[in-house]
Amino acid sequence: MLLCVDFSGEKVNVLCAKKKKERIEVAESLELNVSELGDYLRSKSGKIEEIRVSGLLENTFHKILSVPDMKSKMLKEAVESEVIKAFGNDYQFKQQDLGEVPGPSKVNRKIMTVGMKRDNLEELSRLFANFRVKPNIFTTYPVALQTLLEKMELLSEEALAFVEIAHPNSRIVIFQGKEIRVTRELPLAERGKDPESSALAKDIYRTLLFYTESFPNQKVTKLAIAGNSTTSEILENLRQKAGLEIIPFSPESLFQGDISGIHPGCLGLALVDLGHFSFGLIPYSVQEKRKMKKTMTLFSFIFLSILLVFILAIFQLSLNLKNLNLRQGGITGEIKLKEERMKELSLELVSHFIETSQPPWSEILLELAAAVPPGVSLKSMSMKSTGKGWMGEVCGIADGSDEINSLVLVERIQNNFVQSPLFTRTKLVEKKLEGKRVAFKIIYQLEV
Repeated sequence: MLLCVDFSGEKVNVLCAKKKKERIEVAESLELNVSELGDYLRSKSGKIEEIRVSGLLENTFHKILSVPDMKSKMLKEAVESEVIKAFGNDYQFKQQDLGEVPGPSKVNRKIMTVGMKRDNLEELSRLFANFRVKPNIFTTYPVALQTLLEKMELLSEEALAFVEIAHPNSRIVIFQGKEIRVTRELPLAERGKDPESSALAKDIYRTLLFYTESFPNQKVTKLAIAGNSTTSEILENLRQKAGLEIIPFSPESLFQGDISGIHPGCLGLALVDLGHFSFGLIPYSVQEKRKMKKTMTLFSFIFLSILLVFILAIFQLSLNLKNLNLRQGGITGEIKLKEERMKELSLELVSHFIETSQPPWSEILLELAAAVPPGVSLKSMSMKSTGKGWMGEVCGIADGSDEINSLVLVERIQNNFVQSPLFTRTKLVEKKLEGKRVAFKIIYQLEV
């Protein structure tokens, strides 16, 4: 259920409607005192899906500004400065760029501004908050009316005056295309003192003259009238004084149901397209709550992201440690396998060489098998006899997955030589990077 509430008159105008594809079905329309609104909202709270509100007419403004074309930030500041000059800084307003103003020299931008007093906006917000309902938009009565007339295709480049005649006050709004140029409340003449409502017609005529003086090159030629208090005498008086074309106000093509007594502002609210609506005013209290909610959501997202990264890092570290343990176990197994194979081969393949050589080759080969880790290959090995004993030299290549692993392999084989009981005075005399591999040379002395 769509609920439209308008506060532009003495009583609150309420419209309940259902949105359909092409038309809106009116379910209920009534006038309430502000004190009665709470009970009504409570009775409808289970059915209300969306609420739209238009504010007090006498506490709103609508102004058109022409400013030079400039960057968006400067344009916003310039418009804000002009609005504050005209209305003070106790208003909250929204602006819409209506396009370029043709001129001989430089391009100007035409900006339409719509505003409402902050106190009134906050008061409306608190009113609905007390009944635990949340309006989708707050706007002004002339903006809602503009939406209705635009949907009825009554707005054009020619000036159009719209008059709503209702007790105890009437209203006149003058449009020029998309611009809201004049908004004014008119006192309704008492029927006993002025049965033909000529005073009201004169007041409408004075407003049209004021518009002509304010915009000399433009004149209102069309008038649309709505309201249950409209009489043939008023229409005749206006025809005689102003010579206007009276346009029938018939929005029945847009709605289903009896809308003869429905407030035009509520009809306009029902037709607002929220996706393309520029003048939805948000109370500062609501803005602060939304800002706080966004901030908390952002902090929660950041905290959860950091926590997730931390958990993933711990999981990855545990996997790496597990893989490292498996790799170390595999390396240890390979070393033992090589030791066993070397022990078997030493008896069969090198027995004759060991017997005829002076150094204890069997012991040397066994120690080499134990000292050389996987990933290290020996290019050459030499022995020579000196006065101090047998001196040896080993040259090889350490081939790890990268430079660091290759250096680790070189350090490991050096440590193995140092810890061996057969090799003494071990010294790494050469270490050279060759891409990801490391070439090395180790000298030692046999402990025989």
